Amino acid sequence: MTMKDIAYELGISVATVSRVINGQNNVREETKKKVLEYVNEKGYTPNEIARSLSRKENKTIALLVPNISNPFFGNLIDSICKYFIKSGHQIALYNTLESLELELSSITNILSHRIEAVLAILIDGEYERDPLQLLTKYNMPVYLVDRDFKNLNYPGVFIDNFKGAYKITKRLIELGHNNIAIITGNLKFTHAKERLRGYVQAHVDMGLEVCGENIYEGDYLLASGEIAAHEISLKSHSAVFACNNLMLCGFIKEIGNYNKKFQLASFEYTEFLGALQSDVISCKIPFDIIGKKVYEMFESEKKSGKLYIEPILED
Repeated sequence: MTMKDIAYELGISVATVSRVINGQNNVREETKKKVLEYVNEKGYTPNEIARSLSRKENKTIALLVPNISNPFFGNLIDSICKYFIKSGHQIALYNTLESLELELSSITNILSHRIEAVLAILIDGEYERDPLQLLTKYNMPVYLVDRDFKNLNYPGVFIDNFKGAYKITKRLIELGHNNIAIITGNLKFTHAKERLRGYVQAHVDMGLEVCGENIYEGDYLLASGEIAAHEISLKSHSAVFACNNLMLCGFIKEIGNYNKKFQLASFEYTEFLGALQSDVISCKIPFDIIGKKVYEMFESEKKSGKLYIEPILED
């Protein structure tokens, strides 16, 4: 299949197809999405890509990341790079900016370079088709990191989201809080569902009912924490558990406009929590162990299975 074939099938010009394949920006989003979805479905690879795949492997690892401005992902990237760079590998970082179109474009672009393997932190919670299939079609090793997907059967290393959320919620209940608000991530994601499941199970095990009105769905971004703060300010919660630090920041920023105090909790500990005047209950994410396990899985002859790393409740 050539670019001319793609252009004919989609009813657009060869020049437009070329601009999309080469990652240029002067194409309408609707057209770009149509081309990328067709390319992914049909498994198109330009001649340059085919040639690069036949060359001897080099030591470059592609790393797909949804949002490098999130401190969580910054720490995760550092831990992964540490082990791969130590072994002589280079890291090609693809920041997909929480954009499905950019994610598909990045996956296509990876095939045009001499990449040894791909580490993927994917964006969407419910893919209609496997976005990584184009890579595996050409026998490129793929590993998932952090975000697990029940319908994608790739090896990977993940945080045990259920246990982390369970520990935090249980600690809040032990401190006397029985009306705990939780700000979740987007519940299309498996990891967001698992954090909510940990919150629910801790209530069950401690003999408390779970009130649906205490669950506020966010999207792991700052603004959703701000929105939740307004809604929570109208209720009688004594504690707030934000399922990531960006949402906690948004909550703290907005809740300052109301004369209300809460025991705060966040799924993961980062350095900025120490600057807050109030104690924040959180889990330490063992980033170094995650980075090491990702590298060990890559180097292992048995490149299969899913490994879950348990967060550590901060005292």
